[in-house]
Amino acid sequence: MPRWLRTAARAAFASVFLLAASCGGGSAGTAGASAPKSGGAPDFNLPSLDGKMVRLSDYAGKSVVLIDFWSTTCDPCMMEMPHLVELYEKHKDQGFVVLAISLDGPESRALVGSMAHDKGMVFPVLLDEETTVVARYNPKREMPFAVIIDRNGSVVHKRGGYTPGDEKTLAAEVEKALAAN
Repeated sequence: MPRWLRTAARAAFASVFLLAASCGGGSAGTAGASAPKSGGAPDFNLPSLDGKMVRLSDYAGKSVVLIDFWSTTCDPCMMEMPHLVELYEKHKDQGFVVLAISLDGPESRALVGSMAHDKGMVFPVLLDEETTVVARYNPKREMPFAVIIDRNGSVVHKRGGYTPGDEKTLAAEVEKALAAN
């Protein structure tokens, strides 16, 4: 195979790989992301849709927290959301909380409330318009991106992207964190 053709093929593969990883490319773009990561979760304080400030540390010692980074313009995020609502409804009485952090900027901010309503998001929907929290947890800004934090405040699971079936793995990780404390 001519060298120019090999170079073109590599460039095409890299472009497809990066595109898939940028918004819900699933595990192909996030090798190792689902491995448990130990360490304290950085605290944050963000406004919710209803105007209240929500601080991660308010849940320390009493809740397992799933932080979900999403956007109204991310189709895989919208496909995953009903599963997160179902997971929350199933485990909320056991001390499970979902904090859905919208990465929508000012141009799509108005859609966040209506999307949260349409998708039945009964958990806190937070706004990270300045991208300070996503920079700490998800510097590549993959979407959706889930982080599970145990009751001790440690990050125990990270996962980027969404493909159908991923919700089973996420549910198992949540249940494992709930059982551990």
